[in-house]
Amino acid sequence: MRAMRIAFMQVERLAASIDTGYAESELMRLCASAPGTPIATSKPLWYMLRLAQEVAYRSDGVFDVASTGTGGAADWMDIDLSTTGFVTLRRPLMMDLGGIRMGFAVDMAVKALQEAGVRRGIVDLGGHIRAFGAQEWRVHFQLDHGADSPGLPVMLNSGALSGFGGPLGGGAFFDTNMHIVRDSCEWGEMSMIVRAPTAAAADALTVVAAMMPGAAAKVLSAFGGNGIVLTRQGAHALEYAS
Repeated sequence: MRAMRIAFMQVERLAASIDTGYAESELMRLCASAPGTPIATSKPLWYMLRLAQEVAYRSDGVFDVASTGTGGAADWMDIDLSTTGFVTLRRPLMMDLGGIRMGFAVDMAVKALQEAGVRRGIVDLGGHIRAFGAQEWRVHFQLDHGADSPGLPVMLNSGALSGFGGPLGGGAFFDTNMHIVRDSCEWGEMSMIVRAPTAAAADALTVVAAMMPGAAAKVLSAFGGNGIVLTRQGAHALEYAS
C-alpha cells in the first residue's frame, strides 16, 4: 500500500505539472515564457518532451506536440532541448501532450513501484499498460462483440501496450502462472494495439500508427516497438510498405 500511494503521488504530481487548465502549472508557465529564453524544467517534463521530439523526428512531424497545440502555427522544431534540463521556445506556442502524457505517467508509476521494492506488477492507466518484473500477462482482445471465442491473446512481459478506438471489444488481464483472471479491465473499443518497451513510447506511437499506417512499422521499429491491427476478419501485423 505504501508503494501504491507513492506511485499515485507521482502520477498526480505529473498531472498537476502539465495541467493546461491552470495558468501556473509548469507547462503553462513554459508556454508563456519569452521566445529565446532558456527555461529550467523538472526532469519528468524535460524527458517527456525529449521523447516527444524523438517521435516527431522519426515520424517526420506526424507526431508533433507543438503543431497539435497551435493548430499548425508552430511545429516540433520550435522547441529547443539542446541543453539538458532546459527548454527554449523559438516562437510563442502551446503544447498538446495528450498523445504521450498517460503513457509517461504509467512509466513514472512503474518506476516508483520498483524503487519502493515492488518486484513485479502491472500498471494500467486509461488503457495504457506496462508490466514489469518476472511476470507474464496475457491480454485478450475480442474481435467482435458477443463473440464466444476468447479473442486475440497478446502476451506482455516487461513491456507496454497501448491502443485506440474502433468497433472492437476490450481486454482482460490473465495471470499465466495461476491461469486465472487476476483483474478485469474494460479498455473500451480498439482497432489497433502498439507494443513498445515503455508506455510513453507505446502511447505516442499509436498516433503514428493511426496517422501513417503504411510507414508506421519503420517508425515503431526504431523504438523497439511493433503494432497489430484488429479487424472483424482477424488481426495482422503492421508492416512497412516500401
